[in-house]
Amino acid sequence: MPAVERSVEENQNSRFEEAVAAYGAGLERLARAYEADADTRRDLLQEIIIALWRSLDGFDGRCSLRTWVYRVAHNTAASHVGRQLRMKRQAFVALEEVPEPADIAESEEAASHRDELAVLYELIGQLKPLDRQVMVAYLEGMDAASTAEITGLSARNVATKIHRIKCILARRFQSRAAGARVSGKEARDER
Repeated sequence: MPAVERSVEENQNSRFEEAVAAYGAGLERLARAYEADADTRRDLLQEIIIALWRSLDGFDGRCSLRTWVYRVAHNTAASHVGRQLRMKRQAFVALEEVPEPADIAESEEAASHRDELAVLYELIGQLKPLDRQVMVAYLEGMDAASTAEITGLSARNVATKIHRIKCILARRFQSRAAGARVSGKEARDER
C-alpha cells in the first residue's frame, strides 16, 4: 500500500477511535431513542458505527467532529426506522423466549426510575423524526447551533422546537402517570 493511502487510512482510523471514545455512550443513548428492542438496538448501533467509520474519509473539518458524528448517527437511525416500518410484520415468540419477570428484590425506587425512563424513551420514539432528532441532540447536551448544523434548521427554530417538545413531553408524561395512578387505584379497589 502506498504511503499516502496508508496515511489517509491511519488518519481515518485515528478519527474513528477518537469519535467512538468521545461519543460512544451518546450514540448508545441515541440508538435507544430510536429503537426500543434491545437486540435491534444493538444492530442499529452497529449500523451507526459502521456508517461513521465509512463516512470519516469524507470529513473535511467544516464542522466539529461531534456534529459530524451525530449527523451520521441521526441519518443512519432515520434510515433504520424507515426500513423497520417497511419490514414491520407480526412476530410471534415461543413461550421459552418470553423474558422472566424482574427480580422482586429490586428496589421500588430503581424500578420506578427505570419505568419513567422507559416511558420517556417511548414518548420520544413517538415524535416525528425531525423532532426526535432535535430532542435526542438536546438530551445529549448539544447547543442549538450544533443541533442546527445537524438538522439543517436555524438555531432559533431549534430552540423553539426544544421548548415546545419539552412542554408536549411533560404533558404526555404527566397524563400517562395520572392514568397509571388511576388504573392502579382501580385495581386495588377491585380486590
